[in-house]
Amino acid sequence: MDEQALTNNGVVASSYSILLNPSDLELVSPTLKPLLHELRQAVTNHAEFEGYSLTGEPTITIDHDERISANDCEITALAISVVPTIAETPSEAHRVELPSGELIELSSHRYTIGRQTTCDIVIDDHNISRVHAELRLKNGMWYADDRGSTNGTRINGALIVEATPLTRGDVVSLGSVDVRFE
Repeated sequence: MDEQALTNNGVVASSYSILLNPSDLELVSPTLKPLLHELRQAVTNHAEFEGYSLTGEPTITIDHDERISANDCEITALAISVVPTIAETPSEAHRVELPSGELIELSSHRYTIGRQTTCDIVIDDHNISRVHAELRLKNGMWYADDRGSTNGTRINGALIVEATPLTRGDVVSLGSVDVRFE
């Protein structure tokens, strides 16, 4: 990823392929879903930390290849094409209603929510992780995504494990704290 950023003005691939020895893949297969979630989060977190632009939502595939030695892996960033894009703007203004009744207008494309003061939306509650969740605008639609929180993120009571679309009136539960997406 870091090498791509140097040659593509900070734009990096969002799709990665991981090849494992068949026996290694068999060992990790019971935990494949959470592992893929953690790897997608790691790609997103590293890109954000370094200020890179991803070409889309991170996708990771894990497959086997007998040419790979046991306890080894091969990671390939899939090809990217750098195309200028027009900034997305929401068709209608959206906002988040906090437990206090405060309304936060969503005028940017990405918001982190948590109790850490560096989050875009700070909620000081011990049931919320430092960086608990993220709201993102993609293709004119808002998505909520858990950022590896301790107590989980739910939309209308359903636990989410990946970026999930939001509609007006949805209740996003961060641990035991509810915020409403309007």
